Amino acid sequence: MVPQVHDLVRLRSQSAFLPAQSPSARLPVMGQGPFWAVVRRGLAGGQLVPIGVRGAQRHERWAGYARMSDVLAIHRPEELRLHLAQDRRRSLPAFQSLQFIERGLAGADLNWGPGGSVGYELASGVPAVRDSSDLDLVIFATEELSRVQMLGLWQMCSSGPGRIDVLVETPFCGFSLEEYATTTTKMLLLRTAQGHVLGLDPWGMSDKCSEKAEVS
Repeated sequence: MVPQVHDLVRLRSQSAFLPAQSPSARLPVMGQGPFWAVVRRGLAGGQLVPIGVRGAQRHERWAGYARMSDVLAIHRPEELRLHLAQDRRRSLPAFQSLQFIERGLAGADLNWGPGGSVGYELASGVPAVRDSSDLDLVIFATEELSRVQMLGLWQMCSSGPGRIDVLVETPFCGFSLEEYATTTTKMLLLRTAQGHVLGLDPWGMSDKCSEKAEVS
């Protein structure tokens, strides 16, 4: 199974992390044995996987790479559900939002799952969700969704018990469902492996993308 953006990967050891910028970007000591990272959006050659690593603090994030040979396990967002959370953690607002989404999307013909701190905690078992955490939701849409479908999804997600940030992933890019539902222009900020661009059609990137956006 080839890791894809938003997947959680279990790496052989901390030494599997290859910093993206310089040796100064190396992680602090995070214990012995396997640890978890998220597959980030980016380009990598050969057998390298672009990854991001979370630290103990919210602001601690590191971008780097890992060799496929160091990947021990892969968990995709669509495999992660509330039943994987510890009972004592399920009362946290982000997990309550996940329960709301599980009920709201039950039976829907959609491929989806939690990302962010919720996805990380469900995959790794390491507490990462805080009282202030939002639910990051990823909807994988290989086929184009209609405007009616997307507005219906936004209406449901925005009526949840807590903040839900929804990212729609197409075969070419990702974009914010909130931006799509609330913007007054046709242009969307599209997140691609090459960077952020402004485009008209997330499912037709090859001929619909336009100017570069000045976004980090």
